[in-house]
Amino acid sequence: MLAKIKYHRLFLVLSLGYLCFSFLTYKDYGITSDEEVNYRAGKTYIRYLFSTPLERHDIVKTATPKDNPQNYPAFRLYPGLISMFNPASSYQVAHLLNLLFGYLGFLTIYLLVFGITKSKLSVLAPALLFVNPYYYGHIPANPKDMPFATLYLICVYLILRLRTNKIPDLLVLGLFLGLLIGMRLVGATLLIMLVTKVLSGIKDFRQLPKSILFLTITLFISALTLHLAWPYLWDNPFGKMVALVKNAESFAFWDRKILFDGVLITKDQRPWYYLFTYLLYKTPLAIIIGIIGCMFVKSRKILFVFGILAVNLILYLVIQPTIYNEMRHFLYLVPLLTVTASVFFIEAVKYKAKRNSWIFIPVLVLGILKLSYDFVLLHPYEYVYFNELAGKMPDVIKNYEVDYWSASYKEDSEYLRTLSAQYPVPLKVYPCNLDFGVKYYAQGDFLVVDRRENAEYIICDNLNALKKDLHLEDKIVFRVVRKGATLSYVAKTIK
Repeated sequence: MLAKIKYHRLFLVLSLGYLCFSFLTYKDYGITSDEEVNYRAGKTYIRYLFSTPLERHDIVKTATPKDNPQNYPAFRLYPGLISMFNPASSYQVAHLLNLLFGYLGFLTIYLLVFGITKSKLSVLAPALLFVNPYYYGHIPANPKDMPFATLYLICVYLILRLRTNKIPDLLVLGLFLGLLIGMRLVGATLLIMLVTKVLSGIKDFRQLPKSILFLTITLFISALTLHLAWPYLWDNPFGKMVALVKNAESFAFWDRKILFDGVLITKDQRPWYYLFTYLLYKTPLAIIIGIIGCMFVKSRKILFVFGILAVNLILYLVIQPTIYNEMRHFLYLVPLLTVTASVFFIEAVKYKAKRNSWIFIPVLVLGILKLSYDFVLLHPYEYVYFNELAGKMPDVIKNYEVDYWSASYKEDSEYLRTLSAQYPVPLKVYPCNLDFGVKYYAQGDFLVVDRRENAEYIICDNLNALKKDLHLEDKIVFRVVRKGATLSYVAKTIK
């Protein structure tokens, strides 16, 4: 036991560092646009699942459309559980709980890469994921995409280590797959990979009936879990599943503008390369190099990971689903990309003399140092990260959405609280976005108003100013700046 702990000591040190960092910084992160509705609706979702039919009728009758458990998939489960452990509804506590849950992603990617390389250098995988500002930046305040990405990675790990002759393995995998698909239908891509893996492992045709039985057990448990966790499917599950697949393509409920390549466009105007642009600009250069290098690594498990990535990207091209807020709906691909890059760099270190691959070691070291530097510069808004291919941040923010969740409004609000204390009556403030978050920050020190005409100060940003056709550049009195780019600002209105 002691020998095993010693062998994995590098990962244990990284784990301790991550947990310490989480407890030191959880109060730093800004509230994001989706948090209020998800934590609130999550409470309702959990209550609905464990209520009597009569109580469920009352819940549906009094719930708003966004809170109605029958209207939304099982991604409400996670924020509901977070709310159960956060009875005071503190956003800071919620961010800490998200950070603690996010550790499962680092643990899983370590176990996954260790299963491929059998090397203590597997710690490189969680280290690269940790210092990736874009991925880390979603952990504290994204209660939808982060848990889905974590669960997706767990399911990939379970499929790769699946022993089809072990019933507990099948039951656990079925349970997790059901939850995954319940959170987001794209989780069903792993069913394709599961069938492929099981059938490709058949060495004798006589094993086929047994393999089909194992698959049937897993799929049954998955379908049962999906049904139980998703109230929408409780009546007419097949008909409603068809309707969900159709809606997933167009997402008719969402019709806002998207800033892409410096132009506001509708969801129907998105070019086919929308996702690929963000994959190119949001993936750190060191990881891009590692991904390319890994294409030449001979490993069935790595081929499987590339297969998952390929299936997801092909489905994106074929279906062209509605995605927005850059590529956050595909956040779950980031850990898999990191897996491939990590395996390549581990191979490069292990065989540096034999294969003359030592040249990639400086690339890795410089890449980690650069990411760490960007991480520090962007904190606590790490998710706004773009790599060097996108250009300088002041130009990037004019072309893309960047702080689409208005997390930086936290600093603007803190400035206004200090400013308002200098006046005999509280200042009137209009936020272009994140009204509930600004009210939370205000703590009564300034008033949040619904109309710009009634405000003395406006909190805004480039994206929302474009949407509302506001021109406030000459009225700005405070800016939240990262890497030379103004994420958001406070402007004084002219009376």
